[in-house]
Amino acid sequence: MLLGEPGINLIQDGLSVLQIFGAAHGEIHSSLVFVDMNKTSFHSQADFGLALEYPEKKITIRDAILAVEKARSCGHTEDLALALIRLAHLHFRQGRYSQTQKLAEEVLRDAPSDSQMRCDALRMLGNCAAELGDPSGAESFYHQAVDLARQLDYHYGLYKCLHSLATNIYWSRGQFDLCLAAGKEALEQARGLGLDKELWFPLSDIAWVYWSTCRHDLAGQVADQMEKVVMPGSLGDGFYCCLRAGLIESGEGYLDKILPLYEHARSIAEATGDPGLNVEVRLGLCRGYLNNRNFAAAASWAEDAIAVTLRMNYGQLQALALIERARTAIAIGEPVKAEEDLYTALEISNRLGSNFDLARASLYLAVLQSAQKNPEAKTLWSQVLGLIIDNGYGFLIEQERSLILPLIAEMLDSKDPVLGKTSLALFEILSSNPPAKIQVKTFGQYVLRVGSNMISKESLRQRRAGELLALLLSSPGYTISAEQIIEAMCPEKEINAAMDFYHHAISALRHLLEPDLPDRRFPCRYLDVNEERVTLIIPPGSILDFLEFEKCFIKNDWEKVVGLYEGEYLPMFRYLVWSIELRQHYADLFEHSLLALAGDRLKSRAASECLHLVRRVLLHNPWHEQAVAMGMRAALEMNDRITAIKLYQHLEKILENELGITPQQEIQQLYSEARKQNTE
Repeated sequence: MLLGEPGINLIQDGLSVLQIFGAAHGEIHSSLVFVDMNKTSFHSQADFGLALEYPEKKITIRDAILAVEKARSCGHTEDLALALIRLAHLHFRQGRYSQTQKLAEEVLRDAPSDSQMRCDALRMLGNCAAELGDPSGAESFYHQAVDLARQLDYHYGLYKCLHSLATNIYWSRGQFDLCLAAGKEALEQARGLGLDKELWFPLSDIAWVYWSTCRHDLAGQVADQMEKVVMPGSLGDGFYCCLRAGLIESGEGYLDKILPLYEHARSIAEATGDPGLNVEVRLGLCRGYLNNRNFAAAASWAEDAIAVTLRMNYGQLQALALIERARTAIAIGEPVKAEEDLYTALEISNRLGSNFDLARASLYLAVLQSAQKNPEAKTLWSQVLGLIIDNGYGFLIEQERSLILPLIAEMLDSKDPVLGKTSLALFEILSSNPPAKIQVKTFGQYVLRVGSNMISKESLRQRRAGELLALLLSSPGYTISAEQIIEAMCPEKEINAAMDFYHHAISALRHLLEPDLPDRRFPCRYLDVNEERVTLIIPPGSILDFLEFEKCFIKNDWEKVVGLYEGEYLPMFRYLVWSIELRQHYADLFEHSLLALAGDRLKSRAASECLHLVRRVLLHNPWHEQAVAMGMRAALEMNDRITAIKLYQHLEKILENELGITPQQEIQQLYSEARKQNTE
């Protein structure tokens, strides 16, 4: 299943959609979009590829054959090679791999040694080999093509070959580092050639590697680049939508966010007949409904995905679809069905050397067999461990930690030395994986998200875990002594009861942050705890609103500061002594920012916005004379004397009643001016 040159119903040749975010060749037509090869001159294969994106007319296989015969009769070797390659493309698009191979072999036999067509012929042979289930043969052809493209300084051919190598070989084998390197070089070549409309092809290679290895932030950055280059309604747009949907985290409104994206991608898949996009849409919907615990819908889409792969006879996609159906069966509680799919996926993956699919299928099968106390589980776990270590798939353990952790704990207790050794190795891999980022909102609310999991308010209140977390967040360096925790949270308790409370609160917070940890042998990656001190570990990339608030304040980015402050700091703890100082600190920074922003608006003659900001200051601090003065100036700027007078009179009354003083001379002068002009 190959992905290649851009086009709507025809892609020149391309690369494999073994890659989920790659594009498959379009639907098979007896008449394909093409260009008139007898009337159109191309200076390069890049020009030819772009011509496919904007075709001038349609041409059939018959027309292409006539073009080959005409080139033969003229005796021009290079023109004949080009005509043969173009005819080979058409045969390839219609799945006629034998004819494609014969045409490519003729080019290799007759074309000059320095002909760029030899590179294209090698690439076509690689594509055919990949499509026919011979990845080793395909890799050999691709490497020959890459070497020749470098030798001939044929940048377009190099770009296409690297892309084919990344998608058809490295991705399908689970060689993600090599896939990433080839994809990045292909992207560099495409950019150098100014092929803006083709950039999404190598970008999809890169995005898929990041997505499948759980580096979603990087995948999101690549998706941003894809968004800028894909054409609306194109095949690239369809795969872009699938990528975006796959990056959305589960939570409130999850289905409402992903379903429109998949619906748009599905409409493109149906319009183009592209099998790769058709399969990915169905697999994406399966994963989405599975995340939302709608198991019946997930199973339905998995079935549909497998049906598509069987009709197209795409072995690699069959394995992927079978694994997703097995995951759904595991969630539903149908282990027999899951095992059947996993054994079939193992057979396909072994045959094709698809190590990542092999590792995933083996892992889920090992989980099932362990749950059934099957003696074969021991062997399977050893195989899983070998695949993970040899191929750098440690992220897979993190991805499926909720399934694996209880089994690791069980194996740690086993007297079987093999299981004990395996569980220790898996435990070390799990411990070395960085924890998911956290997001905390503290202004006007208290919201915690750990990875994709939104922590409920009830969980935050349980055994005062949320209060301990808030205390740590409010402490310098996010660290605090046991004595300080006791003093802040239970000062009335005697020492033994206080220590019991301290340990229970730590345990509750540990469970809040990583609820799937089986027991105390598994340390919480967010907490460093000893008898004397507790430290909260904030993973890189985490978002803490108060930190962002302070950074923006330092940069004098008043508008962002004002936008971030949605209310007082940790309002639910407003009566606790440890929170008072920080709450006032942030309130003061907010007030300062409001005034600074109001001043900027007044200078830019946006008097109405200035007055609105001043009113916000006065809601918190009604006797703030600087704010009143600025508000009066803004009102006078708008010729609103009544508002200026009211601002003064309200301040005058408060100062008299509360402090027994009068407003500053400057404010009195503004009042006099307002009264004078109002009288006039």
